[in-house]
Amino acid sequence: MSFDIPEIGLTIHDVVGGNTEYLDEYLKIYTDFLPQYSRYVPVMRQRAANPVDVHALERWHHWLVMLKGKPIAMVGFLYNRKRNLGILMDFAVVEGVRDIVISGRGRLAGALLYFAMEQLKRDAAAAGNPTPLCMAAEVEHTSLVKRYAEYGFVEFLVDYYEPPGTPDLEKVVEPQDIEDIGYRRLYLGAFQMPGVKIEAADVKVIDIIIRALLED
Repeated sequence: MSFDIPEIGLTIHDVVGGNTEYLDEYLKIYTDFLPQYSRYVPVMRQRAANPVDVHALERWHHWLVMLKGKPIAMVGFLYNRKRNLGILMDFAVVEGVRDIVISGRGRLAGALLYFAMEQLKRDAAAAGNPTPLCMAAEVEHTSLVKRYAEYGFVEFLVDYYEPPGTPDLEKVVEPQDIEDIGYRRLYLGAFQMPGVKIEAADVKVIDIIIRALLED
């Protein structure tokens, strides 16, 4: 099953595992919308160039979404095999196309989130796991929390601070550079997978997500 929609000219390119053809277009949207995370660009270039390790703990996806050959969105997410859950890392839709409606899936943003969760189900099945627990996400603004609620996002009742780096980043950036960035207060929550309901105060779910984010 493909997520492309040829009747409207929408295509999705996953720029990982040696597929670098559209990497620069992906990174252009990434740095335009998330300049505060530009330190991760070298990591993303490595991820695009290296072959996919099907036995790795995390299965990454960096989707560049194009409409009639023009880049219009990016969706960066991963599947965690050990915890059996997804994590939405990066998501942006450029202005001018946000009101596009995908038949049966509503506005473009909601459709792309749905497609990402369908991909997570594929990743889970390939790992011999059932439907993932959810697609967790760290959200910067309250306005986004409210908007994401339209797509099944549940905000957890916790105070959460995003760490300044990851093990992958530490391989390409000097430790003191990461430490200088500091921790950031974000809203932690998750998009509910179809048929898998989660609650804002479910301690077990929160524990799994926190371990995936801060341990793995």
